Amino acid sequence: MSVPNDKHRVLVVDEDDSLSRIVAHHLKKIGCEVLVAETGDEAMTLVDPRPTCAVLDLGKGGRVDGMRFLGRFLKTLPGIPVVVMAEPGEVPRGLEAIRAGAFDYVTKPLDIGAFLATVSAAIRTGSSLRRSDGGAPGLRDTQWIGQSPSARMLRETASALGATHADVLITGPTGSGKRLFARMLHHVSDRARGPLVFVPCGSIPGEALEAELFGAGRSAESDPGQDPPRVGRVPSADGGTLVLLEIDAVPKARQGMILELLQNRWIHQPDTGASHPLSLRVIATARGPLRARVEAGEFREDLYYRLNALSVQIPSLRERIEDLPHLIGIFLQRLSMAYSGGIPTVSPAAMAVLQTHEWPGNVRELESVLEWAYSCAVGGEIRTSDLPSGVFGSSTSSPGGFIGIGGQPYVGGRTMEAVERLAVQQTLELCRGNKAAAARILDVTEKTIYNKLVRLGLREPAPVVPKEARRRGRRPLNRGTPMGIDPGASPAGDGGKPRD
Repeated sequence: MSVPNDKHRVLVVDEDDSLSRIVAHHLKKIGCEVLVAETGDEAMTLVDPRPTCAVLDLGKGGRVDGMRFLGRFLKTLPGIPVVVMAEPGEVPRGLEAIRAGAFDYVTKPLDIGAFLATVSAAIRTGSSLRRSDGGAPGLRDTQWIGQSPSARMLRETASALGATHADVLITGPTGSGKRLFARMLHHVSDRARGPLVFVPCGSIPGEALEAELFGAGRSAESDPGQDPPRVGRVPSADGGTLVLLEIDAVPKARQGMILELLQNRWIHQPDTGASHPLSLRVIATARGPLRARVEAGEFREDLYYRLNALSVQIPSLRERIEDLPHLIGIFLQRLSMAYSGGIPTVSPAAMAVLQTHEWPGNVRELESVLEWAYSCAVGGEIRTSDLPSGVFGSSTSSPGGFIGIGGQPYVGGRTMEAVERLAVQQTLELCRGNKAAAARILDVTEKTIYNKLVRLGLREPAPVVPKEARRRGRRPLNRGTPMGIDPGASPAGDGGKPRD
């Protein structure tokens, strides 16, 4: 693994001298110039000239208050990506740091390979932001969210591909993030200052695609009063990156013009008869393997080989389900900013439903589900009753999974007390804390519900908020409410202390 040939300054802020030495040693091996500081004040004396990125240990107290220094650093030096190191079991602090503006986090003890991949991606981002004169992308546009092995691999891949000028093919299921990965590739490349132009090939009729790509010229016989010729998206991307979305949807009869563009990098202007060269990188996305389309006679084999020289496969959300709490935290933060509300917590039962859903629509579906749940939630917490019915249709055979209508849990291997706790807890959630309604559903008396709350140690759900307080689908959230998502939390009833 390496970073660009020119030296990049990496500021390491850590009061642990032994860890700083290890980090500095490995960063120097990939060609970085490393500056080490033990305190925040010392670190601020080393920022001229500006570092490309910084590595900060959040720590557990001591001479460096990690979160406070992170806020100070980002306010003083905006645009410098910061990778934070969290203690074992301190994943929520890593997520809190990302919400505060950090580029990413890693946990200790360090996996050196994953750590260097994350720092390399941060260096690429820092370099592209530094090259930009203005209108630089936000850090969230330049990284792949998550801490799963596949997420780390994608960040490392983007870092490596950013150093090349080669065309790239991105494949993956619908909604998995192909567009985001293409955006990230552009922003970490040396074309970040140039335009980024997307072409939705799947939604443009075949006969209109050529004009959309290359423009519609005006002949010499045309009426001078007509509209001026339309500039196509290909010349608009000159000097930057052209992204051909869903290239597998382009009719075979129209694929030849794309092949010619990839081979020649020239564009002909029919209104003037002139041709001129183009300097652009082409990124194409496809919903499925193009090889199968070639064998079916629906895709040109020569275009396939031209595109497939460098290819990246984006995994489905189900294949990186460990990233789900991380993604949920980021999306809820964005929703709170968009609607000027607080960031709700997610109950363990609701989190269990989300973690066992199959997510056929991938990350795009997750965003839609959370937007629905955000508008329905009351009292600063998302519960199972706030989730759309579609997430209850998945079935799994693993313990803890959810099967059947209404998200009924698979309870094999659990104690009767755990099953009872789960039944009472979820029914009360469904009834918005109405014990009489829960008692009718469970076919017990209301007094029995009260007794079970005490015996099982369950916390009573928040009472129902009057309908008047939920006008326009909003709820009275406390804007200071923390997210409160524990990625390691299990549903109440697995032997652990229930949280809702």
